[in-house]
Formats: sequence, C-alpha cells, structure tokens
Amino acid sequence: MKRRAAGSLIAAIGALALSTACSSTIPHARKLASAGAAYGRATDALLSVTEETAVDADSARLLSEARGLSREDRRALLEKHAAVSDIVADLERLRNHARLLTRYFETLAAIADDEADTEAAEQIKGVAGALNSAGQALAGSKLLTSAETDALSQAASLTVRGVRNRAIDRERSARASAIDRELGLQKALLDALRRKLQADLASLATLGRERDVTRPFLDTAIADQRDWIALRRAYLLAPRGIEALSDASDAASKLRAAWAAFVEGRSDEAARAALLADLDAVVSFAESVKAAAR
Repeated sequence: MKRRAAGSLIAAIGALALSTACSSTIPHARKLASAGAAYGRATDALLSVTEETAVDADSARLLSEARGLSREDRRALLEKHAAVSDIVADLERLRNHARLLTRYFETLAAIADDEADTEAAEQIKGVAGALNSAGQALAGSKLLTSAETDALSQAASLTVRGVRNRAIDRERSARASAIDRELGLQKALLDALRRKLQADLASLATLGRERDVTRPFLDTAIADQRDWIALRRAYLLAPRGIEALSDASDAASKLRAAWAAFVEGRSDEAARAALLADLDAVVSFAESVKAAAR
C-alpha cells in the first residue's frame, strides 16, 4: 500500500514538473519569435542599403577608371563592371534568406499563441524547408572565404532536452539544428558583407569626394556654392556602415545563442535585450542612409 502511495506521489510530482516546464516553454517561444522576426526585418533593411551602396561604389569606380579612355575602351570597361550584378544577386539571395527567417519566427509565434492551430504547424514546415533551400544556395557564396565555408559545413548539431508532445516542442525538436545552421550562415555572410561594405564605402568616400568636392574646388568650377557645401557636408558626415554591419553580425550571434538556449529550455532576458539594442542600431543606420539618399 505504501509503495502504491509512494508511486502515485512520484507520478504526481513528475506530472507537475512536466506541466510547469511545458507552460514555461510558451512565453520563451513568444519572446524568441518576436526577437527573431525583428532580426529578419532589420537585416533585410540593412541589406537593401548595402546593395545600393555596392552598386553606387561600383559606379563611382567605373567613372573614375573611365576618365581619358576612348569610346571603345569605355565600352569594354562598362562590360567588365557588369560583374557587379553577381554581388547584387548574392545580396538578393541573402535578403530572401532574411525574409524567410522572419516568416519562420512569425509562424513560430502563431504556434505559441495557439497550439491547436494545425495549419500554422503545417505552414512552418514549408517555411523551414524554403529557408533550408535558400541557405544551401547561399552557402557557396563568393563573398565567403574558404575558411568560413568550411566552418559552416562543420556546424555542430543541437539536441533538445526533455522534448514534450506539444506543438512548440515538436517544432523545437524537428528544427533544432536546422535553424542553428541558418543563423550561423547569416552570421558568416554578414561578416563577409562587412568586408565588402568597407571597401565600397571607401570607394564612395574617396572617389566621390574627389569628383564632387576636391576637383570643382581646385578647378574653380563650382557651379552652385550651396550645392557644393551640402555635398562636402554629406561626405564628411556620411553614416558609418561598418558599425551597423558589425551590430547585425553581433545580433545574428545573439539570436543564435538565444535559439540554442530555447532548444535547451533556457531563457536569457539580458541577452535578448542586448539583441534588440543591436537591432535598433541596425534599423537606425538603414533609415539614416535612406534619408541621406533622398
């Protein structure tokens, strides 16, 4: 009799612990989903700016290299610079990847808000599959060094502790390593883009300042002094995009760490707050560049 009572007590304690653990999963999922969707939107905005910067920098280099060339040589130079379209294609693929991450985390939020919503549970499988396909297309990007590509191929596998029979936990178990891999890819490509953007901003600053500020001043060819003053100010006060891409890269690392914590049933509010602060800086930079371009 005592054994039966003890067994019942143990079962009750186990059920209570399971219920408590399950109930804590939902708020963690909602917070992670909110941060993940915010990351995807902020990264897409930043990549839009980076894409425009890459094209503008290539155009600035094209104009500089074309000075004094014949018509035929200028045509050949223009064809040579058509290669910038490859960079644009890579950036578009990365933007698509960021948008799919946003959709994934938005759908995760839908599951957290309504566990009985089987449509959301089915939808997230399709989104995760599209995200995986987009990630595979990006993994061979020329922006990545061979070391970065090798590191991505050797990404560690995440395992779920204490998976329970609920929609969130099934998703967490099914996608633990897959989402970790996609977030690692985001981090690697944002690091690569930081190198690219640094070179592009240097071109825009050096060549643009020479064309718009230095040369007209030295040649006493300033057509409109107010315009020249505004241009000089714009070059001197240009937004610092390297820091923004560094913030985005840091945000990818923090989101990846938050995902790993979620997979393991942990939550870190301080890390989540730091992630959101990084995203605020990313969005502010993107908005400042857009405003300056108007």
